[in-house]
Amino acid sequence: MNNKRGFWIGGKHSVESVIKKNKRTIIQIVTLQPNEFLNKKNINYEIKNDKFFNKIFAKTNIAHQGIAAMVSTLPNVQIEDISEDKNIVMLDGITDPMNIGSIIRNCIAFGIKSIIVRDREFNEKSVAMIKASSGTIEEIQICQVANLNNAINQLKEKNYWVVCLDSHSEQAIENFKWNEKNLIIFGSEGYGISHLIKKNADYRIKISIEHNVESLNVSNAAAITLYHIFNSNK
Repeated sequence: MNNKRGFWIGGKHSVESVIKKNKRTIIQIVTLQPNEFLNKKNINYEIKNDKFFNKIFAKTNIAHQGIAAMVSTLPNVQIEDISEDKNIVMLDGITDPMNIGSIIRNCIAFGIKSIIVRDREFNEKSVAMIKASSGTIEEIQICQVANLNNAINQLKEKNYWVVCLDSHSEQAIENFKWNEKNLIIFGSEGYGISHLIKKNADYRIKISIEHNVESLNVSNAAAITLYHIFNSNK
């Protein structure tokens, strides 16, 4: 259930991360029982019953863990705000909220600070996505753009090399040499990366897997790719 003033998120990690990072406006916090973390922080909250929680999360299937917060969306981020990062991730055609949440979590785990998404494909109020990120969505900068190719061209002007993950590539990730500044692009499992974006890329690389498996889940593929980048810097 969304509200004109904000929207509800649920789960211990999600709510605690919102409080710790202080990037959103917190409108209301509710719990099923007294909360030690909130008490220590001297944060006001209301105790509600199961009926209230069932109502606000009626359209989702998340484990809210007896805590929820009504919050604002995250602040807007522009390309200029992220163009000094060493590595940036871009998502092309990925709309599943669980995958996006998991990719965000992978990004933070492997030192990626920023992610670019197409605005019409990204639901920033998705409770499932926020829950899947396990609170890490509060740590990443999400740049929503209307046109991914325009964003790519802007970053090329700032000396980024564009790398697409493409299962049809001949270049294996384990033999790839990462550049000083990289834009790493992941596409949907069904359609992959769009033709125009592939054409605009500098490199296409693949993860080597057994031939009897067609592809990996995109969040798993992202984890493997970002692990390689993370360790290439050591």
